[in-house]
Amino acid sequence: MLPAATIASLSALLATALSPSLQGRRLLAADFDVPRREAHVSGLPLAIDVRGGASPEIVFDLERVPSLPPGEAAAEYARALAEAEIAAPIPLVEAEQAARQWTAQVLVEAAASDAALSKALRGAELKPSRSAPVLAGAAAFAARFERDPKDAYWSVESSSGALSRLTDIEDQFALRAAELRALSEPPADPYGVLSGRRYPAALVRACWRLRAPGVLERLREALGSYDTVGVVPFAESIKRWRKSLVAR
Repeated sequence: MLPAATIASLSALLATALSPSLQGRRLLAADFDVPRREAHVSGLPLAIDVRGGASPEIVFDLERVPSLPPGEAAAEYARALAEAEIAAPIPLVEAEQAARQWTAQVLVEAAASDAALSKALRGAELKPSRSAPVLAGAAAFAARFERDPKDAYWSVESSSGALSRLTDIEDQFALRAAELRALSEPPADPYGVLSGRRYPAALVRACWRLRAPGVLERLREALGSYDTVGVVPFAESIKRWRKSLVAR
């Protein structure tokens, strides 16, 4: 339970909670200039959320944040920082995987030295609560990742519905960049036709929305090899947290 606060004081309080995490400090630094503002419209799915896609802003529901269960505010802020860092213009499988991984990593790293957060995270792992959805999601992702990173990534992709895959979009541009950038509008039919071949319209529409030069490169850079280079640091942070649970 957090006290009522202004956006500035709440951001500072949550930054302090996340700062023991190396990943948390990286995200805080990367998102230093992302605007923070109060949400004036009800109905936010989370008390701390991101809006704006490629030009993100982090929004706070100052009435709901103080009533969140222990650990959930930190989890929602970590998630918002991760999404703001990626700043995907459209929903992407890889962006969702990276955001979930970074959120879980921030919490696991911080929990290794924060007994209260560790208790909340472990509790969310053992008994997930609808009132703490991001904390529970992070605990579940970390547990799957601990067993097998591929299982964690597939759990996101298999439940992602209509999300596009950045890898598929990149493959299309590698083959047909000029044709995609020459499209005057996205396909309205079930299929998009490129070089006389039919492709799912959702894929072609995603390519159309990411057709501006440099967009794919920026996205790939923002994801930061989360599923290759990023695997070992996260796995090690989970081990450290598990050891801290035994020590306590």
